[in-house]
Amino acid sequence: MDAGAGAYFKSLAAGSRRLALALRQALTRAGPDLTEQLTRGYPSWHGRGWIFSVIGHSAHCNLQLARGAELAAQFPDRIEGSGKSLRHVKIRSEDDIDGELEDIIDAAIALDAASPPPPPRGNSGRKG
Repeated sequence: MDAGAGAYFKSLAAGSRRLALALRQALTRAGPDLTEQLTRGYPSWHGRGWIFSVIGHSAHCNLQLARGAELAAQFPDRIEGSGKSLRHVKIRSEDDIDGELEDIIDAAIALDAASPPPPPRGNSGRKG
């Protein structure tokens, strides 16, 4: 576990911490090769690109889906939001971490895996 992500989980109130850690377990089971790191202040999971973040709120947690808009039609009753790319699933209890959520997680990981690799960072290819 990334040290920053661990500190984030510890900072949450008991109820949302329990949900956030249960989400973390589900993400780790589904994507054992994903990289977990703190990104923009939240625990995030990356494959070829950013796939998920877990955001704790007072009464629930959100599983952010970086490319959730592409998955929303498959899971219209679970994926919320109206962003061009980013959407989320609200997790209010551990019962919400169910087979359908596992399907959403698997679909997001597959979408990331089917993407072209990101361009190299740093050198823009320009001479000068």
